[in-house]
Amino acid sequence: MMAVAGAWARGFWRDRSGMALTLVVPPLVYLLFAAVFGAGARGDIDASVALHDAARTPATAAVGEALSRDLGPRLRRLGDAQAVERAVIDGRADAGVLITRDDAGAPQVTVVSAAGRDVAAAALQARLVPMAAALAGRPAPPSRPIPIRQVGPQGDVQAAYYAGAVSVMFVFFAAMHGAMGGLDERRSGLQARLVLARGGTAPILAGRAIWLTTVGLMQSFAVFVAAWPRLPDLSVWQAAAAILTAALVALCAAGLALALTAACRSREQAQPLTTFVALLLAALGGSMAPRFLMPEAFRTLGWITPHAWAVETYQALIWRGDFNAGVLAGWAALGGVGLAGLALAVMMEQRRAAR
Repeated sequence: MMAVAGAWARGFWRDRSGMALTLVVPPLVYLLFAAVFGAGARGDIDASVALHDAARTPATAAVGEALSRDLGPRLRRLGDAQAVERAVIDGRADAGVLITRDDAGAPQVTVVSAAGRDVAAAALQARLVPMAAALAGRPAPPSRPIPIRQVGPQGDVQAAYYAGAVSVMFVFFAAMHGAMGGLDERRSGLQARLVLARGGTAPILAGRAIWLTTVGLMQSFAVFVAAWPRLPDLSVWQAAAAILTAALVALCAAGLALALTAACRSREQAQPLTTFVALLLAALGGSMAPRFLMPEAFRTLGWITPHAWAVETYQALIWRGDFNAGVLAGWAALGGVGLAGLALAVMMEQRRAAR
């Protein structure tokens, strides 16, 4: 019995990839998640805020200066209330602050929020309590809470958000797993025979990319079918644009997965690498939790991930019903990463075959 345990232990210590997956990746993932989501769990959210001061009194100017000191570059001053509401609806601001006058002419503070941004609005509301008390000339917080005005589409925004976010995450996991089949073909010699029979490496990897893209598209379809009863009513163009987005997400995942596995010598080496990359992209890109809950540095860093572009594109199309430059940029980023990954995979496999 102990001899078997000892033999397995020696095999474990010789398997560096397995050791990394068992002992290195879990604490790294923990540190990543603690850094990314810790601020949101504590309620210390680095929200971006749009401000419009319609009252324009010395006291309200002092409130604006206090917010500027508190939020720094995350505070944007806009020219009118409609601009603040539009910024919150579009996601360019996590919440808004409107300072107006009530019927008696006294300054009044209102927080502007959109569906799904309740946490950011509540955090901003708490920050504004002492400032609103100062405006009212009271040392203590006002007896009534600062009002929150909801703008933009209303409904189950969480269903719309996570339909896109979850589908992206699992499309990438499935692509990473599926691409490792190429490593088995390479080790068995089947890939070399296919290259000779099919006229080169490019057709082989292109065929794998087509299949992985098809699988990813089917996964996205399954997720959106499950979410359909809770999604807003979609027009024909919204549905068509969402399908194109899903296809580009699947292509992106296929290209990136093929590039990662082409860089590995074996399945044992690829397993921890692809697992860690898939988790890292999902965490930073907003597939596990909305990015506005993250510290500002991680929110900015998230734009290097395909997930952030995909989730934002889905939100614009499905929730807000917008077709704008951001959607086109998302499509370009997803398609570009997918094609670049495929080209890189072909280049690495050709170099390996030439050795």
